[in-house]
Formats: sequence, C-alpha cells, structure tokens
Amino acid sequence: MVWKLLVDGDETGSSAYHGWVITPTDYGCHVLSEETQQDPFFLEELGRKNPGALYRYHQDWVELLARAAEAEAEAEAATPANRPA
Repeated sequence: MVWKLLVDGDETGSSAYHGWVITPTDYGCHVLSEETQQDPFFLEELGRKNPGALYRYHQDWVELLARAAEAEAEAEAATPANRPA
C-alpha cells in the first residue's frame, strides 16, 4: 500500500510518499514501512519544530495496525463457523 501527501495551504510544494509492505508470516505478519519527504514544510515542521514526531507517528500507526488486526482475529475466532464442535 502506498499513499502520497500534499500539504493543504503549503505554498512550498512539499510532498511525502509513504509505502507499506505487509507480508503474512506463520505468526502474524511483517510490516515494512518507508517514507520520503521533499521540500521545506517537512524539514521545518517535523525536523526542527517537532524532533522525533515522525518516529512517534510511525509507532502509533504500527500499534493501531496491530490492534486492528488483533480485534479482527478475535472477531473471526468468535464466529460460530470457527468454533470447535
């Protein structure tokens, strides 16, 4: 999955591209995430004004993804078709 971000109201033309590769494994999945950012908005807002913000955002996204996957697995296991007879 990939998404592109253009910042509303930003006159610098800044953009970001974010890619996610989610690969199933025997124990769940492996998530690989990569992001590139171009132009001044991201350097100023995420680099200088909020150091560490991008790391925190990525950590939040991964934790939310894990919670959503766990909730879906629990709901699937609770359906009658998946219960042992």
